Amino acid sequence: MGNISKTNRIIQAVIALSASVFLIFINPGLVTKTVDMFLKGQTKGATVPMGYLGSLRLQVSFGWLGITVIAGVILLLVAYAFLKDKEWAFPVSLVCLATLPIGSFYVSSFAGYMVRKKVFAPSFTAFVVGLVAFWALIILEKKGKDLWASIIPLTLLGMFGTQAFAFSEHGLRGLYQGGKTASILDPSIGILRYSQPIMVIVLITIFLAIYNLAAKKESGWWFGVIAGLGIAVAAFPVHFARPKASFSIAGADAFAKGAKVVGAGTPSVFTSVYFLGGLLGIVFVVVMLIPFFKNYYLSDK
Repeated sequence: MGNISKTNRIIQAVIALSASVFLIFINPGLVTKTVDMFLKGQTKGATVPMGYLGSLRLQVSFGWLGITVIAGVILLLVAYAFLKDKEWAFPVSLVCLATLPIGSFYVSSFAGYMVRKKVFAPSFTAFVVGLVAFWALIILEKKGKDLWASIIPLTLLGMFGTQAFAFSEHGLRGLYQGGKTASILDPSIGILRYSQPIMVIVLITIFLAIYNLAAKKESGWWFGVIAGLGIAVAAFPVHFARPKASFSIAGADAFAKGAKVVGAGTPSVFTSVYFLGGLLGIVFVVVMLIPFFKNYYLSDK
């Protein structure tokens, strides 16, 4: 890593340190405030018991928060590693920073809740901080063709990583949703039981791909392609088996100010979050098959 200037290393260390402070001391308060907003809406101002859906999202949100705090602790050490020009500092820092936008997108949206209420989610700040820091470290690390060969696939991984995170939570409803036997055996519920484990595996594979692509390892290409194909295999069937209006990205005008979704109708292939999530995976695979990217990461041996 000696080809990176000392100035760039100092800037990278400052970015890692700043992100660490944000993750450990600031983001917990933002996530708590966002979740409180959601829970008050789900419990009519905390006057009625919290349902299983609220509990599920509470567990996922604070589980993600715990991961980001540990990522902040790691970034604190990575800041020192950058100053010492350690080879592992760059890929580890990107993995840690990727936890912000990938998880924050879900925590800040709650499947359209914030869209319907037209309220800014404080935790969305983590999405912006993580993405800006992620790109900044890449730009400081890579130049020329190395920059484009890194920033494009790494950004695409983050894009469908946000979808995989949200779909992983959503699929849990198919595993834990109770009710009548007819509901349990409903194909639109069963499809979630099929997709959820795949989405979790895809999410883990995405982080493996980020690390290895950042380190310019051939395994990163393979992990990325597996993740892209995996989310497509899991997401497309959900789009067709569970066509719900709440899965539409039609925008705020398609939602009522209350809890009920109106006007969105059955999402098309252009507005379905599941279809677009699968499509992002396919786009990533196609990009990685382009000779420029394929030859950059794959050796002839």
